[in-house]
Amino acid sequence: SSIMRCSVQDSFWNVKSGCQPGRRPRCGTAVSAAIFAIVIAMIVPPAFSALRNRLSAGDLGKVSCALPLGKLRLEVPEGRIPVAIIAPGSFSPPTLLHLRMFEEARDALERSGNNFAVVGGYMSPVHDAYGKASLAPAHHRLSMAEAAVSDSDWIMADGWECACRDRWTPTVKVVERFAAELNKVAISIGTKRPEVAQVRTVMLCGGDVLQSFNDTKKTGERLWTDKEIEVLLGQHGVVCVGRSEVDLEAWAHESPVLRTHLDNLFFAKPRALSGISSSVVRAHLASNESIRYLVHDKVRDYILDHKLNELPNWQ
Repeated sequence: SSIMRCSVQDSFWNVKSGCQPGRRPRCGTAVSAAIFAIVIAMIVPPAFSALRNRLSAGDLGKVSCALPLGKLRLEVPEGRIPVAIIAPGSFSPPTLLHLRMFEEARDALERSGNNFAVVGGYMSPVHDAYGKASLAPAHHRLSMAEAAVSDSDWIMADGWECACRDRWTPTVKVVERFAAELNKVAISIGTKRPEVAQVRTVMLCGGDVLQSFNDTKKTGERLWTDKEIEVLLGQHGVVCVGRSEVDLEAWAHESPVLRTHLDNLFFAKPRALSGISSSVVRAHLASNESIRYLVHDKVRDYILDHKLNELPNWQ
């Protein structure tokens, strides 16, 4: 990971030590505690599996929780509206299709007739506590997301959701956090002086997530509450990239939940449909098959270097 870790703190052991950029943490009590924790975790796997995941990968440090801004455009042409694309997701692992969806979404927004200018995009890996069976540990998913966007000039990976929270955060809260942080950034429109509170946030999703807005739980409750939909579609926006031949735009017009928010709902219709998905990548890995050209080469290297292909939940 490219993240600089400049403190060591573990809530189980209440141990702290320091480090300096470019140098490894000093050996001492923290390392001893980490080794002891790993030994105990190996003896009693069910009780300490989460702790072992944190320590075994060297995830003793503290991830920077500040929103990365290095690739954000700070100037847009006169009359344009700055937009940031936010993609919460599992990214276990991130695929080339995830990256392609960002490109499709940017084209759709900038050609929507709303004078949008996309100034940046963010991958936001979900917290481990989300509980999805196929999730690799969060620090691995964040590192893979960073690798996936390493040569993009506008897409970034943000670790706040997966590494800076002690529990799962609902998608709406994640989008609201992005909006709050981006509204602190001064953007210059045309020849005007830079001003804050100008960036609009739009959530990127696939057709499966969009269709889930209509879903109900076994209890009869809606999967997405009216308040959540109002925040996502009433206050922000959603851009949906279809991955099948289903006409999602026509479907949205028939949906009683979505048709009142069509002005903030945008659709990208890829010219080429792809069957690439994280589950397909995991299936190839489980069969000891090549995943080249399904994921970024740096993601492939990371998976093999860290033996993620051997994860039990990826088999």
